[in-house]
Amino acid sequence: MKVIYFDVDSLRPDHLSAYGYRRPTSPNIDRIAREGVVFGNCYASDSPCMPSRGSTISGRFGTRTGIVTHGPRGETMDLSVSTLPTILRDAGVTTAAISTFGRHPSPWFYVGWENFHDPSGWHFQMTPAWKINEAATEWLDKHAEEDFFLWVQYWDPHAYYNPPESCVDDIQTNDYPAHPTPEQVEGHQGDVFWHSAGMMGIHSYEDYKRVVDLYDGEIRYVDYHIGQIMEKLKTLGIGEDTVIIISADHGEELGEHGVYVEHWSVHDGTNRVPLIVRLPSSMKQTGIRDDLVYQMDLSATVLELFGATVPKEWDSKPLFSGGKRSHLVIGHGLYTAQRAVVTDDWKLIRTYHGGQWNIPSVQLFDRRQDTYEQHSVADEHADVVEELSAHLATWEAEVAGQTDPMKKNALDGPPGIQLYGQEMMIAYEQDGTAMDVVLSERKPAIGTKVQT
Repeated sequence: MKVIYFDVDSLRPDHLSAYGYRRPTSPNIDRIAREGVVFGNCYASDSPCMPSRGSTISGRFGTRTGIVTHGPRGETMDLSVSTLPTILRDAGVTTAAISTFGRHPSPWFYVGWENFHDPSGWHFQMTPAWKINEAATEWLDKHAEEDFFLWVQYWDPHAYYNPPESCVDDIQTNDYPAHPTPEQVEGHQGDVFWHSAGMMGIHSYEDYKRVVDLYDGEIRYVDYHIGQIMEKLKTLGIGEDTVIIISADHGEELGEHGVYVEHWSVHDGTNRVPLIVRLPSSMKQTGIRDDLVYQMDLSATVLELFGATVPKEWDSKPLFSGGKRSHLVIGHGLYTAQRAVVTDDWKLIRTYHGGQWNIPSVQLFDRRQDTYEQHSVADEHADVVEELSAHLATWEAEVAGQTDPMKKNALDGPPGIQLYGQEMMIAYEQDGTAMDVVLSERKPAIGTKVQT
């Protein structure tokens, strides 16, 4: 068995054609999706980067591992239960990760791998996809004949956005998301908070469209590099026999709630992620599944594919044999302290600390009618609020117990601004200094490289 997991940072499913997007951002991903199973209701159990990848690698909720946010609070993981790479290594599977993520810093991410490649010479969040591919293809040349699990982590399309202009040209259509509307973008002018429209240099709807173009161009860029790896597998003669998994740690909010180019909440823009699994030809399944699944379920799925036992302490379940869930509980702990209960029809958001934002403590959204989560209907559906609140209370009692790290996170205050944005926030408040959404130096054109 051979498995590759493409971990694409900040990738929204609704910006992929396989999920109904009308711009041609992802021809290679779409081809893989047509050959596999697309999970339409996949959520990161925890966001953003460190909590999400912590759950993926451990198979457990961040509330169990202790990682619900970034910074010092997210640097230490409870490793009393075996992690994905450790179990695979002990089962005799050759394992490797091509990633710079451990420098977040998240030292637990390095644990258990037989091979770990961190391309050097770059700021860890700006390592371009071609540099990741260089290491991945070299590794594949050496290990193509073995049973292996390879985790390939791309930072694109994580901000800052600097795709080659050709990638922006390739996705140009006039199909922009329904929200924010031009009126909403205008209404966001004058907001003073982290990643507000003004802080991100978005002063008009045209500015907003340019940001979407750049984000979509980043997706097109990383899609090209995924296609390169697929061609490499074909050249090596293992293309049909390799399981391909594509997902993300979280999405990217683009102004739906007034926050631009950031992952800051449990709204779908942040916590809903793509999940595509293409099985080998001998096990082929195709189609779209709307089951409620966690992104970390890919970990139990990988263990099952290799015939390894899923630890009973794990929350992750195999995607194809683990049964269906009636609801999910998801969380965000960096810029806000929030949890949400997601069902087929509803989404209840419970805010324990709103960070810089004035957020109601309880919100309820109709998932069928309000996909952008614009209008809370908590007052109109008190019975649903009561039912989902009971689900949340039961989950917290079973999973969090007496020492809930999210509640402590709320008590201490979400650390996001203090960790990453204090100086920038002060500069914007004082004189309106905006952050650059896009770097002045673009990535080299597709097919070219720069020396480090």
